[in-house]
Amino acid sequence: MNLPNCLTVIRLCLVPLFVLCFFCPPGGFVLMPLIILLLAGLTDVLDGFIARKYHLITQLGQFLDPLADKVTILAVVCCLAIRHPPLRILMVLYVVKEVTLVSIGYFLLRSWRNSPPAKWYGKAATVSLYAIFFLLLIFPGFPDQWLYPLMAVPAIFMILSFIFYLKEIKKRNQRL
Repeated sequence: MNLPNCLTVIRLCLVPLFVLCFFCPPGGFVLMPLIILLLAGLTDVLDGFIARKYHLITQLGQFLDPLADKVTILAVVCCLAIRHPPLRILMVLYVVKEVTLVSIGYFLLRSWRNSPPAKWYGKAATVSLYAIFFLLLIFPGFPDQWLYPLMAVPAIFMILSFIFYLKEIKKRNQRL
């Protein structure tokens, strides 16, 4: 296993640590989940940079990296949705989008290896989700009623990315 894949595995291991620290912050240190999430983000950036720069891209990495992204986002949005019920809308939207795309993509494209790579609209959805995550981790008492307008941006990007990825999967399926 090369260094980028090890970093991705570390990121996967940070997910249960995030959940544990979210619900039981060590010593009452409520910013610990934020620090863990930042560390996960750093490993994500580093593994991609190292893999591209040193030509260490592997099939395992192409599978594990998006898996780690999805597992991390799912864990964070579920934890935050418990504390901030309006986020349940984004949680459901995220789960439906990912389960549908993975299922359709796998069955139509016959393998995760044929999946379309990340595109700008998927990255925009992720960045807008993380903006809300960081806001709520920095300010845990953020008023729920103020979340509704903020949730519109990631919701729109998730819906757009869902539509565009479906089109990309359909194109790739026609080529197979």
